[in-house]
Amino acid sequence: MRRRLLNLFAIYVAALLLLSLTGCSSSSTKVSSEEGFNQTIEEKLNNIVNPKDSKVSLSSNPSDYIKDSESSKDYKFIVSQGDKSLNYMLDKFKNSDEDGLKEYIMAMACSEILKENPASKDWSSGRQWYLLHKERSK
Repeated sequence: MRRRLLNLFAIYVAALLLLSLTGCSSSSTKVSSEEGFNQTIEEKLNNIVNPKDSKVSLSSNPSDYIKDSESSKDYKFIVSQGDKSLNYMLDKFKNSDEDGLKEYIMAMACSEILKENPASKDWSSGRQWYLLHKERSK
């Protein structure tokens, strides 16, 4: 009887240990999965602003950068991720003062995710879009 009780206790302790390790693992997986997502979005943004097609990189029109077939796929992926992409890009705006091509592409994507009317576009740079968005969100 005593041996059986010890075996049950050992099984209980092993199960408890396994469950506690699994709980820790899923939380670290969530963090690393979020970091992986952020890295993917960052890579796709970099692919867009550094196109392989040299003709595109000579353009001063930011829209040209998302018309290229490869860049178009990256841009569509970013937009298709919805709120996750939006939150990532808003955080990038918040933690930076940059205002270049990358920020313009991010503003275009954010605007599209938010389903803003392109006809009512009242911004001329990514930073300006972010500041207007911040003001409207108050």
